[in-house]
Amino acid sequence: MTRRDVAIYAAAGFSVWLNGAVTFRLGGRFLFESGPWVTVLVAVVIAALVCLIFRTAMVWRKAPASQAVTVAVLMALPGLFGEAARQLVFGWATGLPASAQPAFAAVMLFGNAVLLTYAVVRARRAE
Repeated sequence: MTRRDVAIYAAAGFSVWLNGAVTFRLGGRFLFESGPWVTVLVAVVIAALVCLIFRTAMVWRKAPASQAVTVAVLMALPGLFGEAARQLVFGWATGLPASAQPAFAAVMLFGNAVLLTYAVVRARRAE
């Protein structure tokens, strides 16, 4: 994997996180204050979209499946660092009350966990 590939995967991951940050800022009240079933649905949709973007990026860059875990980590890290910062200023950054923070963090963790699991499965199938 070239340095350019690393930069592209990291930039793609950051852009996914930033897009999500803006979306949650604009629509977070509906997504995280409408009950647990809406939160579960949001988590599943986010996980599916993140995996789709990951798969698309790997196909686009012609990355072998054996590099799936590395690519997933490169894509996830910028968002994880950004999310850590956002959690420190949760109310200001999201416009949500502090009571929504556990559900919000759970959705973010779930999306990353599904992405990493999907990457491990892809890499294992390539062996």
